[in-house]
Amino acid sequence: MWGSSTRNTRIERLWVEVGSQFARRWRAFFTRLGRLHGLDRKNPSHLWLLHLLFLPNINEDCREFQEEWNLHPLSGNLTNDQSPADIRFLGQITEGVYREDPLDGIHPDAINRYYGVAGTRLRRPRNQTGAGITSDDELEHDSEGEPTTQEQLENRVQADLVRNIRHEPVKVAKHRCPFTDAELEDHFLGLLDDVLAQSEIVPENYGIRDDEWEEEDYPEIEVIRPGTKGKELAIILPRAEWFPKAVRWAQALDLLTRVLDELGDDSDSDRHSDDSE
Repeated sequence: MWGSSTRNTRIERLWVEVGSQFARRWRAFFTRLGRLHGLDRKNPSHLWLLHLLFLPNINEDCREFQEEWNLHPLSGNLTNDQSPADIRFLGQITEGVYREDPLDGIHPDAINRYYGVAGTRLRRPRNQTGAGITSDDELEHDSEGEPTTQEQLENRVQADLVRNIRHEPVKVAKHRCPFTDAELEDHFLGLLDDVLAQSEIVPENYGIRDDEWEEEDYPEIEVIRPGTKGKELAIILPRAEWFPKAVRWAQALDLLTRVLDELGDDSDSDRHSDDSE
C-alpha cells in the first residue's frame, strides 16, 4: 500500500471496517465516560487508569477483528474468493515455510520493492569464502553493530514515504501513572482488584446510580462526530455489555481519587511537621 491514503481504496476500506466493527463503539463509550461519569481527558492520571482498565479489552477486539478479516473472501481475478488465511495456507503448502524468516509477516510487495528477489548481499569476514559457515553464523556476524533486517526495511519504507506526509504528527494525549513509588502502585492495584470484585459497590456522584441518570433508564445510545466535519453518528451501546464497564470505571476512579487525596493529605502533614521543626 503506497502513496497517499486518500488514493488507496484498500486502506480506506479497512479503516471503515475497523470503525464500524468496534472502534466507534469504544469512542462512543469514552465520550460517555467524559459526559456522564467523570472522565477528564486532559488528566494524565485518568488516561492512565483508562489504559489500565480497558486496553486489554481493546486489544482483544483488535485480535478478533484481525481473525475475522483474515477469513473473509477476497474478490478479484487472482484470489478466486479465497480468504487471506486460505492464500497464506496454500502458499505454505506449495512454496514451503521459512524457518525464522526475519521478514515474516511483511507483505511480499514490500519485500520485492525494497529487496528484490535475491535479497540483501551477505558480507563475509575477510579471507573467508563461506565454506563451512552456516547461514545463521553469517547473519549473526553480519548483524553485529548494524541495523537488523527488519530495521533496514523500516528505514527504507520511511525514507520512501516521507514525501507523502503533509502535516505535523497528531499529538498524543499524555498518560502518566500518578504513583512515583512502585510499592504505592502495587498497593493501589491490590485495592483495585478487591473493589472490582464487588459489583455491589457503586460509588455516588459518578452518574452510575439509578437516581443519578438523566433519563428513566440508563441510555443505550451515544452520539459522536467522526472527524471535524463528519455528520453525527448515533452509536448503540447495549446496556448488558457497556454498563458494567461504566461501573468498573466509576469504581476505579472513585478509588483512585480517594487514594490520591489521602496521599496528598499525608504530604501536607509531613510538610507542616517539617515547618514546625
